[in-house]
Parts: sequence; C-alpha cells; structure tokens
Amino acid sequence: MKNLSQKQRQRFWYGLLACLTTLLCIFGSPVVARDVVSQGLTASVVASSSQEEVAKNLYMSGRFAEAVKLLQQAYQTSGNQVEKAVILSNLALNLHQLGRINEASGAIEEAIAILQNTPNSPPVWAQIWDIKGNLELAQGKAQAALSSWETAASVYQQLKDSNRAILTQINQTQALQALGLYRREISLLQSLTTDLQKQPDSLAKAASFRNLGEALALAGDIDRAKKHLQQSLEIAQKLRSPETIATAYLSLGNLAYISGSSIEQKKTALAYYEKAAISSTTATSKIPSQLNCLRLLIELEQWPAAQVLYPEIQSQIANLPLGRSAIYAQVNLAQRLLEMRQKFPEPNPETIGKILAVARQQAQQLEDIRSESFVLGNLGHLYELSQQWSIAQDLTTQALNLSQSIQASDIAYRWQWQLGRILCQGKPQCDRQGDITGAIAAYQQAFNTLQNIRSDLIATNKNVQFSFRETVEPVYRRLVDLLLQSSAPSQENLTQARNVIEALQVAKLQNYLRQACEDTKLALDKVIDSQDQTSAVIYAIILDDRLEVILKRPNKKLSHYATPPQQKIEEVVSRLYENLQEDGSYEEVQQDGQKVYNWLIQPIEKDLKDSKIKNLIFVLDGALRKIPMASLYDGQQYLVEKYAVSLALGLQVREPIALDRSKIKILAASLTQPPNNTELSGFSRLENVEQEIKEIKKTGLAVNWIADREFTTKNFNKKLNSTNFDVVHLATHGLFSANRENTFVVTADGKLKIDQFDRLFLNQGQKGDSFARRRYRRIELLVLSACQTATGNDQAVMGIAGTTVQAGASSAIASLWDLDDEASVPFIKEFYTHLGQPNISRAEALRLAQQVLLKNPKYDHPRYWAPYVLVGSWL
Repeated sequence: MKNLSQKQRQRFWYGLLACLTTLLCIFGSPVVARDVVSQGLTASVVASSSQEEVAKNLYMSGRFAEAVKLLQQAYQTSGNQVEKAVILSNLALNLHQLGRINEASGAIEEAIAILQNTPNSPPVWAQIWDIKGNLELAQGKAQAALSSWETAASVYQQLKDSNRAILTQINQTQALQALGLYRREISLLQSLTTDLQKQPDSLAKAASFRNLGEALALAGDIDRAKKHLQQSLEIAQKLRSPETIATAYLSLGNLAYISGSSIEQKKTALAYYEKAAISSTTATSKIPSQLNCLRLLIELEQWPAAQVLYPEIQSQIANLPLGRSAIYAQVNLAQRLLEMRQKFPEPNPETIGKILAVARQQAQQLEDIRSESFVLGNLGHLYELSQQWSIAQDLTTQALNLSQSIQASDIAYRWQWQLGRILCQGKPQCDRQGDITGAIAAYQQAFNTLQNIRSDLIATNKNVQFSFRETVEPVYRRLVDLLLQSSAPSQENLTQARNVIEALQVAKLQNYLRQACEDTKLALDKVIDSQDQTSAVIYAIILDDRLEVILKRPNKKLSHYATPPQQKIEEVVSRLYENLQEDGSYEEVQQDGQKVYNWLIQPIEKDLKDSKIKNLIFVLDGALRKIPMASLYDGQQYLVEKYAVSLALGLQVREPIALDRSKIKILAASLTQPPNNTELSGFSRLENVEQEIKEIKKTGLAVNWIADREFTTKNFNKKLNSTNFDVVHLATHGLFSANRENTFVVTADGKLKIDQFDRLFLNQGQKGDSFARRRYRRIELLVLSACQTATGNDQAVMGIAGTTVQAGASSAIASLWDLDDEASVPFIKEFYTHLGQPNISRAEALRLAQQVLLKNPKYDHPRYWAPYVLVGSWL
C-alpha cells in the first residue's frame, strides 16, 4: 500500500517536522506498509481488487477513515481467502494510523488465522508479519516485534525480494534498541551495509540506503548515517530521479537538524531543505521542504526571507490532495505564522484562524480524529494568545477529549498543559482556589502523560531529543510552582513537588543521553531512613520569582522553605563560578558563597544539627549545578569543613554499597602526552599523572595499570573485561560538555566518546556475550581525574552524570573546571588512603582529601580543592 519514497516521507518528515507542535511526535507513526497486494497473487485475485487499489491511494494520501470503509466493504464482498487476508492487513495499517490499535491488532490476528488454513501465499505472509511487527512495537512489545520482523525478513529472503528483506531488517534495529541489544543492532546494520553495496544502482537501492541512514541515525551513529544518506543522494543523482534526489536532501536536512542546535548545524539543515525544495517537482514533496525552511528561517531570525517564503507556501498548500499531510501542513504553517507574529504585525490572527478552520473542516470530512484534535488544540492556543479564555478552554477540552479517545498521548499532554495555562489565565498566581485546583489537576495529567511516553519514545529512538525549554520543562516547573504556592504546603503537595523535581532531573539526563535509563532503583528516603541516618537530602528548584527548597531528614517529615533572592540567582552563581577559578579571590568567593549558603543552608542549620547530619546530598537545578556545594561559606567556614557533600540526580539511586578496602580492585589508565591530533590540539602534556597512579599503588590497593601508548580504547576494553573491577580511575584529559557529542576522555588513539561507554563498560551484559557468564558486576566508582567540564555551562554536569550512567557506575568523581595537575597528586593520594576504610564513605573520603588541600597554604584557595564533585552513591 505504500512505496519506498512515501515510507521515507512519513517516517522522517511527517514524524519529525510536520507534526511539530512537539518533538515528542518524532517518529511517532512507525508504519511500513508494503505494496505487495499484486505480488504472488493469482490474476483473478488482482483483477477483483479494484476497491483495495482505491483504498491504497486513499492511504497514501492520508485519508485513512475512507480507506477503512472501503476495505471493510471489500472484505464483506470478497470470496477469496488470500484476498481477505490482504484486505485485513491493509485495514490494520489504516486503523493503526487512526489510533485504533486494538482493532488493528484484531485484524492482523484474523488475517493470520485465515492464512494458516491457506497454503502457498508467502508474499502475503511476509506483509502480515511485517505489519504485525509495527503494531507490536507501537504497543511496547519489542521482543514480539523483533520476532515478527525476523519472520517477515526470512520470507522475503525466500522470495528473493532483497529490497523488502533489507527494509524489514532495518525495522528490526528499532526493536533491538528498545531491548537494549546494541551490539546485535550494530552488527545487523553493518551486515545490511555490506549487502547493499553489492547491489546494482537502482531507485530501490537509493531508498534502501536512505532508510539505512535513518536507522543509523536512530542508533545515534550520525557520521555513518550521513554517509549512507549521501550514498542515496549520489545514486539518485546518477539515475536523474528528481523526486528521489529531493527526498535524499530532505533526509539529510532532517539529520542535520536533529544532530544539534548550533547556528552552523541549522544553516546546514536549511541548505539541504532549500535543495530539496528546488529538486521537488510536485507540491506534495516541495511543501514539506519549504515548511522546514520556514521553521529554520524563523529560528535563525532571517525575517525578510521568512516573509517572502510563507505566502508562497500558503498558495501551494491549496494544491495538496485532501489528506492528513495537507492538514498537518496547514497546522505547521499556522504555527510558524504565530511565531512570526512575535516580531511582525502580519499575518493577522484572522489569517491564521482561517488556515486552521479549513484544516478542521478537512479533518472532520476525513473523520480523522487525531488530525482534528491536532487542529482544535492549535485553535485553542490561538484563542489563548488573544486571551479569549472561555473559547480557548472549550476548544482545548475538545482537543483533549479527542486525543484521549484514540490514546494519542503524544499530543494529549500538550492540551492538558494548555488547559492548565488557560485555567490560570496566563497569570503567575491563580486568583481563585477553584482555578488553582483545576490547574494543578491539568498539569498533573500532563506530567503523568509525559512520564508514560518519554521512556518508550527514547528507548526506541536515541535521537529523540526533547526541546526542554519549550515543550517539556515548563510543565514540570509550573506544576511545582502551583503545588508550592501556599505558604505552608501540605505533606502531600511537598511529596508530589519533590517527585516532579526528580522526574525533571531524570528527564534532563535522558534527554542528554537520548536514551532511557534503566537500572535497579532504590528510593533515597528508604536509604537514609534505614541504612544511613547521618545523611539528609536537599532539593532545590529555581522558579521565576523564587528559589524553592525541600529538606528530607532521616525518619522526619519533609521540611520546606522558599527564598525570594534580592539578586538574580544566575548572576550571583555565574560570578561565584568565575571567582572560584581565580587564584587569590578569597573575599569575592566567600561573599557570594555566603549568599548561596544563606539561600540553601542557613534556614535549616538548626534542623541539620539536631538530626546529627554529617552528609548532605544535593539535588540541584539550573545554574546551581555548576557550583561545587563544598565551596559555600557560612561566614567562618566552608561547607566542606562541616559536611561531606555529594550530588544525586533524583530521589532514586542504585542500591548504595559501602566499599570494602580489603577487596577493592582498581583499573587505572593514564596518558601523559595527548596524541598529535588536530582535534586534541588544545590539550597539554600532563606531567603528574604517572605520579598520581604511583601514589594510589602506595596506599596498598590492588591496581592494574595501563599507561600512555598502551592506553588505547581496544586495550582498555580488554583489561576492563578481564576481571571484576570496583574502581576505574582515568588520569587523562577529557571534556564533559552540555553537548553529548562533545563529551569524551582522551586515549592514546584519540577520543573515547560517551556513546562508547555503554559498549565498553556494559557489553558484558548483552545476550550471547561470553562475558555475561563470567562477569556482570558493574563498577562502583569511576574517577575522572584531569578532566574538565565545559566552562560556565550548568548543563555540563549532565556530561558527568551521563558518563556515570553510560559506564553503569554507582558513582563518579569528576571536576567542574580544569584541575591543577600538580595539586591532584596529594588529593588523589589522600582520597585513596581513606577510600573503603571502616566507617569512611566515598563522600567522606572526598571531604578528607579536600580538607588536606584546604589546609595547605599552597592549595587553600577553592580553585584547587573545590572542583571535585561526587555524583551518585555516597556510601
């Protein structure tokens, strides 16, 4: 029912940018219909299938409800069992698009039951198992989807249909990702590349390379994805196929767009989209590229070009055939025009309203519930912006009800969020109690919906990176704001606000890693109530008008206080961060350090003392993350002189296990001279890393050491998997950046990127891996010595946390700025002297090592001792 070019458009354009009210819609419609109705069937069956052909055309134009009716009629009149199975499989495709997943699954199961009693129909078997795999993946049944696609691929191979076999194997990579079987996924992708290279050039080969490139993008392999998309383009250019060329450029533009948010990357994407629009010969393929161009022109603030382009798009949309793509194109245009109105008086709201009204009429005509919900929600937003609250609420409620009726959670959360905003009428404080109650309920629903769909989407697509500042983070923050607006919020509200804070931290980490984080979790409350009653947890979240802080002490109710800082938090924190790195700036550091201390610690000093707290665990937000809490100042002492300090990502951790010094095994790797590489030219020689490792060995701990030229990625991986190590110590340059692609440690053969950490540290857990039978104990502590974060970026802490998670470590120690190579030697010596001793936790060992530097006049400035932070388990 669908050719390769349309498959590509639906997955990569329709999923990525057409439905762009939210990046949650990326790859949200994993349909892989195949035009196999006329393959392998008898002539009589083909001749009697005119209704199916009409239904096919309706499907291709996005008129799914009409296709369903025709297929149901065809099913009733068909007397051929094989044809019935084909009709049912195509019916399932359309029902899936309409959100009627249960009905779609029922249709596929009925088709399977028919074919089990009908021999000699392998092409139809292949189609049905292919479609079944898509339905199963949409329902979160990744293992079942993998099995279905393996069956489909096997049948296609028996039929010697290599193109469809390859496409079905590409689908398998999505299921392998969802199951966390990355090594199998990579192996399959490599095999597919080899098979494709052997085939003669054809449009089918170009389409296969394009789909393979998309699959590699999903796997997070941007470089190889680009290579295969370029191959697709080259084949299309050689064959002189304008539409295939346009589709390749569109895919390359999408890849550039999702690869990063820098101006250069956006300009690269824009250039590809412009080439796609020029190459396109029909409105159906030209408009998607032009809409993407318009979006980027607005993001790049190229207003004159945007003003010229939008009327052209508007005039061409009328030429699109009636269908979902046309509806989404109109909504897409309306959204862009709303963005443009922030800078210009034109186009006026009436123009935008007319565009959406036409789209609504078309959605109703097509009986397309998802599209109608999409249009109504955007109409509601238009009225929200014009402060016509009653109409906005009514339209938003209608949109929400429609989205929930088809379980379209990816758009339902937006209408729940929008409803919450409308109930408060855009005000920072809700005026009436009924409004705040309703707003909290709406925001709670949006939050719950996000929690349910985020992990599923990220697990199946590493490159689903949410636009937090625009589409996700405001939901979390506003809910916390509403829950804590009372001067004395209830324990229920405090607990819920704290849960949201945790979810925000985890969401940011998943967003950074572009994958779901699965691990055995244990509530922090349970740990400090029963296992470590000398620790307290401090949760801080920065809202528009105040800093909210929640305190959890062992076996006590939650405490709460709010501080409206006289100065902007970001200004104080940024100044403190800069001064912390300036040797000699004692007074400046202490002055601003005391301000932050007064915000976070001073109101609870007595509570901490009464509870005999020795360790503070911070869950920090925003700009506060780039400040080492150990450097806060109470007027006489730094915080490190009173408490051990650690950072947590949220309310849950891997079960903390205290280290046993007599059993600790350390894998140490050091690199004195970075390789002579242009990419690494900014990294200097590290004169003291060899001495650093020697000091660790002097403490009596068991150390396995690889140094300098021997410290290659291959050797490191071999050593790591040779035995059970508790601690991995990397004494080398590295960078922990807000950009995942620029987070790495330096080895003798180049960069060891964060994306490789899960494969190096955790590959022993993969199915079929020989190490799984011998070793599946994750490391307890990852020490990243001589590494640094991207200067001044509070998001860079995600690099440290992300590296910890990717390595499967219980905790990590890293630095918030470039370390002093000489000072690191006594620090490391002292840290490992205490690590694992009775009654000395990781956090306490860190504190003792920091205090040694603090007491040394040569290193007493926070520049030397403060940058070290412990993330994760503190025991």
